Amino acid sequence: MNFAYYLFLLLIIFLCIILLKKNIQVSPKKIKIYVTIVITLFLLRHIALFILCILKNSTVIHYFKSIVFLNHIAVPLMILAITYVYLRSESLKFSNNYIIAIITLLIYGLIMYLSKATVQVNTLYGFILKINIETIMFLFSLILLGILLILNVIILDKPFINKKGIWFIILSISIVMIEDIIILGGIRIFPYPVIGDFIFLIIMSLVLNGFKKIRGDI
Repeated sequence: MNFAYYLFLLLIIFLCIILLKKNIQVSPKKIKIYVTIVITLFLLRHIALFILCILKNSTVIHYFKSIVFLNHIAVPLMILAITYVYLRSESLKFSNNYIIAIITLLIYGLIMYLSKATVQVNTLYGFILKINIETIMFLFSLILLGILLILNVIILDKPFINKKGIWFIILSISIVMIEDIIILGGIRIFPYPVIGDFIFLIIMSLVLNGFKKIRGDI
């Protein structure tokens, strides 16, 4: 097993657990459930990736197919929540995010249903799951990220927004998109994209810390 990859997965798992607890404590009610669901998607994915590293038997690996690719929807869904917070618009209904999330999950479910998984064994990373329409999955993710990137660029001119936060989102989306494009080009640092997950979990931590600070000031 690659030790750096092993530690990185554990770091993300522990970060997810910390964020789940913090979210329950400090998030406003209207986004608490949504953020809990999204962070849970991250947590499930990285637990699955960790299990794939240590599994000795391949008989159950195919059950992980729908979990290990959750980053393709978890990252965009988290961006939606973070953008909403940084937009600082009381008139905008957060419930719209649930509708977008449901549609995104349905498309993801369809891609998973149509895909066929193959298993590779790697001496460094254990079992690696591949799907035959991985390119379609990445393109789906890139389209979502591209839309969110454009959205965040557009709202930069809005009054009262957290411009520093929005710029941080724009930069982070760009990094994730570059990571995905590099992977599509056949270059991988790790067997699965995890850098983008970590970046947006850190941003979510900053968002939750902001909620905590506001509560502390009240």
